[in-house]
Amino acid sequence: MQRLSTYIMKTDNRGGFWGITQNNWAEVNFIETAAKQIRGNHYHKETNELFFIISGEIRIVIDNLHSGEHIDFEVKKGDVFIIEPYEIHTFYTKTDSQWINMLSKQLDPENPDFHAIEV
Repeated sequence: MQRLSTYIMKTDNRGGFWGITQNNWAEVNFIETAAKQIRGNHYHKETNELFFIISGEIRIVIDNLHSGEHIDFEVKKGDVFIIEPYEIHTFYTKTDSQWINMLSKQLDPENPDFHAIEV
């Protein structure tokens, strides 16, 4: 897991501009989730995922299947991070939340790089 900073941030009386990434991503998604919901609880074998939090407060738990590392942290508006392959990631929304999700590899419905964890 990598925590990132926006590469540029400018604000004035009109609002703000946040530069999320200057890298190429194969797929971009918008996600909206109500408070007190759980998303994720899966990992990818080949795909990196970049997340940019638009609004809300989210607790994220990551367990790396290779290293055994366990990370538990919270994110809020403006936070940027990348989930790497073999990192089980689970999102617990504390408040209504919105975020952008970018994938390094397009989702192939016939052969998705999506591996759910049984609870």
